Amino acid sequence: MERWQRVLVVRFVVGIATVALLGITVASALASTITQGITSEGLSADVADLVLPSVSYSTSAQPSSGTMTLTATDGSGTNAGWNVTIQASDFGWSAGGTGAVGGTAIPAADFSLTSAAAPTLTDGGQPVDPTGGPLVPATSPLGTLDQPRKVMQANPGFGSGSYAQTLGVRLDIPARSTAGTYTSTFTVSITSGP
Repeated sequence: MERWQRVLVVRFVVGIATVALLGITVASALASTITQGITSEGLSADVADLVLPSVSYSTSAQPSSGTMTLTATDGSGTNAGWNVTIQASDFGWSAGGTGAVGGTAIPAADFSLTSAAAPTLTDGGQPVDPTGGPLVPATSPLGTLDQPRKVMQANPGFGSGSYAQTLGVRLDIPARSTAGTYTSTFTVSITSGP
């Protein structure tokens, strides 16, 4: 083989090796992307069914009191904070096996929130913060439940987890209310935001 042919072969081999090395260098300089999604479990709030103690028929108005537990859960992962409101409908009458007729509904205005305890943490969520919450709103939620009453709130950055709150209620039963069963629909709403 002549000398210029050997030089050409050596240069060709050196050129391939250089390209191969550059290819490895370029490939190792590229970045990969790793993505992790986190899904939202959302917001939820609920109150278990409540049966107030029975009272006897009376020609005078009389109260019936009880307590219920509100549960609020923030699994949204938004840190936006939240608010819980409660409201009751009129107490519709049914004979309930008494044989009575002509019962009249008890207005929701006769059903009141009498107390709202400070919320407590019920799982491994964020601890209750005295200023961030969850907490009872500064404006008292006590009063008649014929309108929405805000009973619990968490400010932005707080309230991630599940919390319980004890609520005291009282139904003022009108005088001469017909014997039977009176039932109300209780609406609990939780919304995002301060």
